[in-house]
Amino acid sequence: MNKFEAGLLLAHAATFDNRHPSEAANEGWAAALHDVPYDDDARAAIARYYGTPPERPGERLWLQPHHVKSGRLAIRQERYGATLPGYLPPATPETGAEFVERRRRQIDEVASGLVPARPVPLKGGMSPELKRGLTELGWSGLDDDDRGLAAVGRKLLPEAEERAELIRKVRRPGPLGVECPQCAAPIGRPCKTKRNTVHGARRLAAAGEAPSSETQEQVEARRAQYLADLAEMAKDDPPEVQEEKERAEREGREEYLARLAEQAKRERDRVAS
Repeated sequence: MNKFEAGLLLAHAATFDNRHPSEAANEGWAAALHDVPYDDDARAAIARYYGTPPERPGERLWLQPHHVKSGRLAIRQERYGATLPGYLPPATPETGAEFVERRRRQIDEVASGLVPARPVPLKGGMSPELKRGLTELGWSGLDDDDRGLAAVGRKLLPEAEERAELIRKVRRPGPLGVECPQCAAPIGRPCKTKRNTVHGARRLAAAGEAPSSETQEQVEARRAQYLADLAEMAKDDPPEVQEEKERAEREGREEYLARLAEQAKRERDRVAS
């Protein structure tokens, strides 16, 4: 778009917003739209912009160069349809450069509305390997239509249900292949634990065993009783064993305090320096 064409475009916009075109505006718009031609799509972009209500009610619409560019592009892309138009090859062989030029020209003709869009024909269907696999699993009466899609929702034959169940187990082995009965974590997702581990009940369920029905309070009580039993058993140790345990405990506490003192000394030295 040159300076003269930009002036024509601004004159068209003035019919909507009563702006006052000027030479300076023409020059600025020509620079901003140097890669946009002055055509029917550019004028249609202005009409679409002012024909669309503002996002905030009561806001005044004011056309800018980027509105023309984006609006024109949207209008042209809508003519493509759901996909780019198919390529129409020439009757004679062509070079790579000729193909690029011809392809660009065909796409531009569709975008300009000169010719209707010709969607790319999608041929093919279900692969023979997939058909054989579904047939082995009990699927029958496959719909071999133009899209190559099988009927959806049909059930497996009784003799194939056991095999399908085995396949599903193979695809999701281990505890993550079942829902956790303790935290209700879905299949394929980790259990809701602080350490991101798998609950024991889930491991049992994955192995086909019945999970424990103990509550969390019962588990804690059993653990406390276990620790108490260990402490009671420690009282029956010989005197020399008890003495050795106490000495090890004292040495461990003294070593810990020595490490704390060493760290405090290093911190004081660092601050002093």
